[in-house]
Amino acid sequence: MMGKKLTALLSAAAIAGVAAPLSASPATAATSTTGVNAYAYGSYVVVGGLVRSGPTALASIGCTTAFGRTVTGSTAAVTVPAAASVGATRTSASTAQGAAGHSSRASATTGAVDVLGGLVRADAVTSTSTAARSTAGTLTGRNQSQLVGLKVGGRALNAVPAPNSSIALKTSTGAALATVYLNQQSKSVVGNDLRISTVALRVVITGQNSLGLPIGSSIAVGVSSTSLSRPVLGLVGGVGYSTSATLANGVVSTSRTALAYPPCTGGASKATLATAGVPGVVSTGTTTTETLSKVTASSRSSYVKNTIAGPRVLSGLISADAIIAETSVSQATPGAAPVTTDSSRFVGLRIAGLPAISSSVKPNTVLTVPGLGRVTLHKVVRTATSLDVVMVEVVTDRVFGSLPTGSVIRIGGSATSVL
Repeated sequence: MMGKKLTALLSAAAIAGVAAPLSASPATAATSTTGVNAYAYGSYVVVGGLVRSGPTALASIGCTTAFGRTVTGSTAAVTVPAAASVGATRTSASTAQGAAGHSSRASATTGAVDVLGGLVRADAVTSTSTAARSTAGTLTGRNQSQLVGLKVGGRALNAVPAPNSSIALKTSTGAALATVYLNQQSKSVVGNDLRISTVALRVVITGQNSLGLPIGSSIAVGVSSTSLSRPVLGLVGGVGYSTSATLANGVVSTSRTALAYPPCTGGASKATLATAGVPGVVSTGTTTTETLSKVTASSRSSYVKNTIAGPRVLSGLISADAIIAETSVSQATPGAAPVTTDSSRFVGLRIAGLPAISSSVKPNTVLTVPGLGRVTLHKVVRTATSLDVVMVEVVTDRVFGSLPTGSVIRIGGSATSVL
């Protein structure tokens, strides 16, 4: 949800006080339900448009009307040379329903943080976003963040920074180096949704530097987000991304890149990267994920499109001019059967040693690519209410760097659903 959509903070000792109601609405028909989603992750690092470390320890609860669930995540320390190191991370996303109403919470806590060779430090970072809807229909939200032992440019700062504050970092000659954003908060009612998101710490490179980090590179630490809807007749779901890798046991090795989600009760989101990929295995050109969802009193629809320019697997063993993963699901009237549409396609698909494979390859084609493993092209999974497409799925038959045999690599993902 750096969607979902990758854009984003909290702590138990952060911001005091009770959140004021953002909105109220009268009770609706008994057939309506309250929708929710929540996610949190420890860090996200983009260098020169390339994701060097995707959402770490991601804990996510997708669009749902079911409450009483908790999801957790954890990861060991992560280091991206020249950019940042982040200590062990714990995350959680939870939903609850009780006598007072509905609520949701997302939280991320990291160990010691060191950004830009020590120019930005903290002993621990915590971010939390919470949302609630009372039985009377009042929506309330709260952002919290805490950065214990925070130092920027060698200067000690308050562990609970003012909301949406920023500090300009400069080189020894006075030239711009980076902007440090602290306790970034967003709280708004969009359509039927109360949306709360928090980023404890974000650093964006703004000038030339001796670390070799391109301008525009960014490091986010402590990200949490949640949304809670007024009662609605139904929700939509989905996700789009460019690349990902998981180990044979299901542990995430490389997080989803260019990740975006269609808003549960209607809206749009977009994620763009100059390059993406799985280190040592997959590289791409510019990649973009676009989502659009609509929810009315009588109809629902979800649309996700991921576009990848110039993807290459193992320096061209599998390559294409472009890969487009594009799906949609719509329901015209309550009770009507949802309609799913798959417009996904390859442009200029090539596989070394297999000249018969072209862009017109049939969905769910499975083959063995020597030197790589089992490959499924245009993998499609349909249900009565959802459609899930992965344009290239590889199950490796050997070790590739840190990826052991049996790892699963996915390229070009689009999924949509009505709930």
